[in-house]
Amino acid sequence: MSTAHTKQQLEDRILAKRQQIEFERTNLEEEIAFSPENRENPEVMEESKNFDDPAQNIVANTEMRSLEAAEQELQELLRQLEDLQKD
Repeated sequence: MSTAHTKQQLEDRILAKRQQIEFERTNLEEEIAFSPENRENPEVMEESKNFDDPAQNIVANTEMRSLEAAEQELQELLRQLEDLQKD
């Protein structure tokens, strides 16, 4: 397999991974924005106790881990591409 072919495959995988990350990030942001915890009336004491919770408490941990894993995979692909370009 030629270096140019391998480089093109890596670039394609990087583009796909970036699109996946953007899609997952957008979904998480929308889930946070529209979560019931963020729509509560902060003037009501019982409902307001979770009003300022960080996003990690609102969004499922598995979704956050999935996004973090995709970002790590992207970093690895970028490193591989950089190594190829050095040769």
